[in-house]
Amino acid sequence: MKYMSWIRIRAGRLLAIMIALAVYCLLSAIDGILFFSHEAANTSPSFQFWTRFGFSAFIGLIFLAIGALIWLYARNRYVAFLLFCFSFAMMVAFASETGAALNNPILSAINNASSPLALSTFSVLLLVFPRSYLALSSSSASKPKPVQRHFFIQLLYIYAVAIILLSIVTALNEVLLDLWSPGLPSWLNTVDYSYYLLVLTVILVTIIVSFRQSSLRQRQQLRIFVFGVLLAFAPFLLLTLLPLLFGLPNKYVVDAQLSTLSAILLPLGLGYTILRYQILIFDMYIRRAVTWIAGSISLAIVGYFVVMLCNLLLSNDASAAMICIAAGLIILGPCTWWLARVVTEKLFFNEMAHYRRLVNNPDLLSREAFNLEEAAALLTLTVVNTFETQEVCLLVLDEDTGCYHIAPALKEGDSHDVSRAKLVQMVLQTVQSAANEHATFPFLEKGDWIDANAPLIRHVKQARRPLLLSEASKSDTEQPSGLALYLSTTVSEGADPLLAPVWTQGKMIGLLLLGERGDGQPFAGPDFEAIHMIVGRFSPVLETGRLYRHASRHVATLNALYSANAMLEKAYTSIEEVAEAYAGAVAQAVGAGAEIWLHNDATGSLQRVIHKGPEARLALPEDITGLEARDWSAYFYDTGNTIEASPARLATMPTCLTQIPHLPFAWLPLGKGEQQFGILVLSYVRPHVFSHEEKRVLSMFANQCVAAMENAEITIALRAAYERQKELDLLKDQFIITASHELRTPLTAVQGYIELLEQYHETLPGHTRADFIAKAHRGCDELTLMVGNIMDASRVQVDVEQIRLAPIPLAGPVQHILEILDGVIRREGRPVRVDIPAQIQVMADDLRLRQVLLNLMSNAIKYSPAGSRIEIAGELDGEMVKVRVRDYGLGVPLDQQERLFERFVRLERDMNSPARGAGLGLYISKRLIEAMGGRIWLESNGVAGEGSVFFFTLHAAPIAESPTPNAIITLNKLLR
Repeated sequence: MKYMSWIRIRAGRLLAIMIALAVYCLLSAIDGILFFSHEAANTSPSFQFWTRFGFSAFIGLIFLAIGALIWLYARNRYVAFLLFCFSFAMMVAFASETGAALNNPILSAINNASSPLALSTFSVLLLVFPRSYLALSSSSASKPKPVQRHFFIQLLYIYAVAIILLSIVTALNEVLLDLWSPGLPSWLNTVDYSYYLLVLTVILVTIIVSFRQSSLRQRQQLRIFVFGVLLAFAPFLLLTLLPLLFGLPNKYVVDAQLSTLSAILLPLGLGYTILRYQILIFDMYIRRAVTWIAGSISLAIVGYFVVMLCNLLLSNDASAAMICIAAGLIILGPCTWWLARVVTEKLFFNEMAHYRRLVNNPDLLSREAFNLEEAAALLTLTVVNTFETQEVCLLVLDEDTGCYHIAPALKEGDSHDVSRAKLVQMVLQTVQSAANEHATFPFLEKGDWIDANAPLIRHVKQARRPLLLSEASKSDTEQPSGLALYLSTTVSEGADPLLAPVWTQGKMIGLLLLGERGDGQPFAGPDFEAIHMIVGRFSPVLETGRLYRHASRHVATLNALYSANAMLEKAYTSIEEVAEAYAGAVAQAVGAGAEIWLHNDATGSLQRVIHKGPEARLALPEDITGLEARDWSAYFYDTGNTIEASPARLATMPTCLTQIPHLPFAWLPLGKGEQQFGILVLSYVRPHVFSHEEKRVLSMFANQCVAAMENAEITIALRAAYERQKELDLLKDQFIITASHELRTPLTAVQGYIELLEQYHETLPGHTRADFIAKAHRGCDELTLMVGNIMDASRVQVDVEQIRLAPIPLAGPVQHILEILDGVIRREGRPVRVDIPAQIQVMADDLRLRQVLLNLMSNAIKYSPAGSRIEIAGELDGEMVKVRVRDYGLGVPLDQQERLFERFVRLERDMNSPARGAGLGLYISKRLIEAMGGRIWLESNGVAGEGSVFFFTLHAAPIAESPTPNAIITLNKLLR
């Protein structure tokens, strides 16, 4: 299909070539028939005629092939048409040469008529190539005024028409001379000679003028053509014509058939001149071939003159002549070969010498540096000077991102970077439009970089030459192949930058983007070789700068990460604080989003505790559960791990990821041995590739974070132990103060009554002694109670462990406690309201529940004025039973409520009150209630008269099928 399209586009050109080929075949057939009939009649066949026939047919075929090639592929169609006409005329001349030599009048007329036609087309060709004088616009800086130029172009058109008409007249004259020569006047020959003289003169003048007014490229084309013509006819002029002019013997005159063999170079040189800047291969191969041809011809000419001179000068001494010839060839041979190579380089390919001078400029060499920005600027400056264009940009491979970044970086507001920015934007749009179709990382930030795995980069790497953007952006099946690899046959519409790879040590480290040349001409083989020369010269400098930047960035990252060592000296109060500090440090060091997930040993799950840096997050649930063994292994997923390229690596991805990530990330476990603290996740919003060194550094940082967490854990434990020790010391002090204060009062009373009895027992009446003894006994009972409470506090842990829960009707323990306190209640005249449904049952230990109720009721009586009401109520609250004990005393200040449930804690106002206590009742009650699965707390606003409400809850037991007859117990006990 591809070739059918190519044939359809060039159908008209192919038709013209087929007609020309048919003419060649017809003339060759007629020429061959005449030649072989002549050989059959000739009794002594001549080898010279066989050589002439074959040589003429071959030269004609070469002219036809070169003309067809130019006609098919030359971009300038006017040049292609004129050269095709010239080649066709020369083909006709050579194809009919043998028949003309055999005096066939028809072939002789055709042969003679084709020569003036070829000269006329060639002279007109020089007017449009390599510099067009017939165009209305001019690229010359010193072009004449528009009116003058228009007049000059009209004169050239008149000249072209006149030359063509004269060639037609001359051709007709040649035909008439060959067919009717006896009847024609002799002055017609003068017309022929005048035509040839005029055309040759104009051709020479045109070449000289064109050379002086042409650009570097146009001069190069003229040099190749002119010196190609000289090289083609130099053997004939020097080996055949020159000896004849000097009248040398025939043995020193080379046969014209042999000396004109080099004429084959004429169509080759002319075709190469026109297609030179469409040939997309390095010019060095052509130069080598031309050097060999020029050297061989030069050696043949020099060898001929050495032999001829030695034979002329030493004709009488054959031995001396042979020695002289051998010495001359030995001495002059290498010199001739070297001179031919130098002349070829200077004259035929002066353009490359110009490029070489620019590349090897000493000023550029002195500016080499290790800085990547300077190295990139040096390379682009060389390209700018070489091709006289400002549209040059360099993309350099960055190992950290795996992408090609622009260097030197674009500066906002810099007018010199406007053209570079447009060039880069054009390439980026092409790359990104193709990347969006097969995006592996669609959520990455868009920037001035090209992924190293992009198809465009892959095409440039695989190509044998620099590619145009239109070529590199095509699919794999549409990449240049066949003749398109070596010959540019089309012209792209609009801007079409050239993409040239920068290689060093087998790796593509850069991509050179070149816009339009300064002269507006397309890039071709000589330019490719110049680019190759520039890249070869500056790629080591660029690689040095690139490696230096990579090393500097790596060192900066190491310094930033290792600076976290100072964090170990800080005393952290929690693992979360360690996570926050280290997440911030690594996010700032690597420029990525850092988040830490801490492991919950109780649930076996991970929970995110901190996120620092850019908002780059993986698709992770809030709580990660069901962790497997491979989730605790380090994993790195970068822009080089595509789904198709690395299925094995995706198989080892952490199982907790709910979907394939669209961001490069590092998964770093924070653990040591069997202890797992959590996971450190680094997510990148830009392309990133993890090098071996970076993986090692990040793993070391994770270990450092683990060490900090271990230290924090130990520090927290030590601090907790220290705080506990301080608390114990404070409790000891409080116990001593409370015990000494509380025990001193009853002990003093006991001691006082005993001393009174000891001193006055004989004089005291009996009832007074009995009263003293009763009061001393009550003081001893109070001391016993306080000591018992202290002993209860010491063995409360044992009591907690011995608690046995059973369904207990709540009303029973309450009734029992009221009976114990009945005397006190009656003495102080307190109304007690009990509101407890009889069917409520709780899961509790009966003895410990009574102890709790006794403590709460005792406190209510002790810390509220006599005669104030006390309330006891219970209600079912879901699965729990809530009990409250309320008094109407002074209440408890809000800031001291929590401390009441600690050991040996009493309010300061109660320390000097008549109420006695060791500050252990509420502490013991709290421990017992919590051991039975409940909770105890206090509600009070601290206002005198409103009192306090103590609540505790216990689990409700199933309701009995036959509840007690009394559904609600309500007691209003008043002192009688």
